[in-house]
Amino acid sequence: MAEGGAARRLNWGCGSHVAPGWINSDVKDGAGVDLVADIRRGLPLASESMDYAVSIHALPELSIPEQVPALEELRRVLKPDGVLRLGLPDLGKGIDAYLSGDEAYFKVDESAARTPGGRFIVHMLWHGYSRTLFTADFACELLERAGFAGARACRYRETASRFAEIVSLDNRPEESVFVEAERGPVPVRSPQRSYTAAMPNASSAQVVELIHETPNDQVRGHFRVEDSDEGLKLIGWALGHDSSATEVEVAVGEEVVARAPVAVERPDLAEAFPDVPEAGTAGFQLVIQPSGKGMSRLSIRAALEDGVRAPLGALDVIATPRRRKGLFRRGR
Repeated sequence: MAEGGAARRLNWGCGSHVAPGWINSDVKDGAGVDLVADIRRGLPLASESMDYAVSIHALPELSIPEQVPALEELRRVLKPDGVLRLGLPDLGKGIDAYLSGDEAYFKVDESAARTPGGRFIVHMLWHGYSRTLFTADFACELLERAGFAGARACRYRETASRFAEIVSLDNRPEESVFVEAERGPVPVRSPQRSYTAAMPNASSAQVVELIHETPNDQVRGHFRVEDSDEGLKLIGWALGHDSSATEVEVAVGEEVVARAPVAVERPDLAEAFPDVPEAGTAGFQLVIQPSGKGMSRLSIRAALEDGVRAPLGALDVIATPRRRKGLFRRGR
């Protein structure tokens, strides 16, 4: 709890539904929005700074590959005993309404869809704004993959957590499912897989799993991955606790295959960490160009000024072969 017993609480993806006493955050600016940020680029909030976080019908606007990284970012800002509560459109309730012929369930004008099936589809995807459909078990699965513990479905305005006010943002109970989970301990990951040398060239790679290992005792930070014509593009930030982060390295086993300086301007981090002089230039960006095949693990780490290599996370990648030999050629 914050000083005076008041909880620090985040209302992520608030839209126009802002709430007094909360940090209201959305990708778009608006009346009452305290923090304008795209969670896919990281939230300008200190790690382990929130007692609890709530998101109501915002997660569906992200695609499935973006879901776990977004939940990992929400997990990052929660305190070790923090809780996340999600309100999501319930696909099961929509199916039941469609099968029973309950057309009043679907809040869709006839100009958008006239047939029962059309009204069902437009409502569940909410005119294309929603990119992911949810059931309670799928939501819990995503939370567990993001490192949360004790994921469970909850009733409307009921919580199993110690934060009674966490339910105060609940709405639309007739069409929603509510789930909660604790931040949980840092997950234990399996040992690294190694690459096999001298494989044919690959011009494309698919990320199977993105693993974040921050914050830790040495570094704070976050990164995301984008596909580009050049390869896999890593975009993120890194701040050492006791020593400044100077570079970010990508390693395959003991071999460094890509590196970039920590020098990209990040005014959002300067605001979030006003007491850290280097926060304003703590960003990084680099490209990894694959040239192998099969499943492999890439370690992402920050090179600190005192010589320490601090882990930021890892990528499990499947590469598709084409012509040249070697596993990864250096990116930039």
